Amino acid sequence: MKLIVSNHKMNLTKDEILSYIKEISEIKSSNKLIFCPSYPYLSFFDGKNYFVGSQNVSDQKMGAYTGEVSASQLRSLGIQYAIIGHSERRNILNESFELIHKKVKICLENNIIPILCIGEKKEEINQKEEILTAELKSAFDDIGDDRKNIVIAYEPIWSIGTGLVPTKEEIEETLSWIKKYIKDNYQVDCKTLYGGSVNEENISNLKEIQSIDGYLIGGASLKLNKLKQMIDILEV
Repeated sequence: MKLIVSNHKMNLTKDEILSYIKEISEIKSSNKLIFCPSYPYLSFFDGKNYFVGSQNVSDQKMGAYTGEVSASQLRSLGIQYAIIGHSERRNILNESFELIHKKVKICLENNIIPILCIGEKKEEINQKEEILTAELKSAFDDIGDDRKNIVIAYEPIWSIGTGLVPTKEEIEETLSWIKKYIKDNYQVDCKTLYGGSVNEENISNLKEIQSIDGYLIGGASLKLNKLKQMIDILEV
């Protein structure tokens, strides 16, 4: 069973999301579908034939943090997944290793599965393992047995929204390296997703990569005809 994670980012109006929900309620898949809409729409998703995830979470438990949303609030809505450390938050909002670690930890404490995003910039390709090691180590260190529940989403930053995708061999090598690093250093097996310009045109190629346990899909998930195409291709 693959994880198919749709990250809507800051897109879609209320009317658009209501139409979207109506259509996805009719989708049948043997894979696990996870939809991550903008905060205002989380409670609109009933999760009858899919799961619901948040695009972010506060590192604080509760209190006077205007504009933030806590893990316990998300859990009270039935949210089961949260995207943590997306490159847009790391680079645009300057989220630090320490902050991301806190978010991973607070998700696990509230029975929310963190989808931890890691990836290198174009100019960092030659230091990819060093970059990924730092991102993994900072998130996994000082996490207890629950670390087995962390899902890793490898998204090369240079691939997000550009239409550029690493070769199958490069993705296989990187995801296999991630799995081995986690197993060797934290004694757990982890699920690894691939993200970065995933769409209906390249999903058939990507599904041939054995180390991929699922996909983190951005822009292509906003167009239901494209998303349904991908879901159907992954059923075969």
